[in-house]
Amino acid sequence: MSEAMRLIVNGYVKLRARKELDDLKADRCRMATELKSRHGSVFDLSSPIRQLEDEIRVIEKGLAKLAGER
Repeated sequence: MSEAMRLIVNGYVKLRARKELDDLKADRCRMATELKSRHGSVFDLSSPIRQLEDEIRVIEKGLAKLAGER
């Protein structure tokens, strides 16, 4: 998992930037779906798909922290 993504999510959580986290998650989900649709490609896409899924989990944890602050 990218340390950069953890820092980005932590920054958004501190700023209480839910919309930005939602947008970040939607973007990562879209990219993961697109890569998964290219199954059987000449390239092995399992590593970038796994990284995107890890980033989605980090973003979801950040969203959960924001939800708990209400």
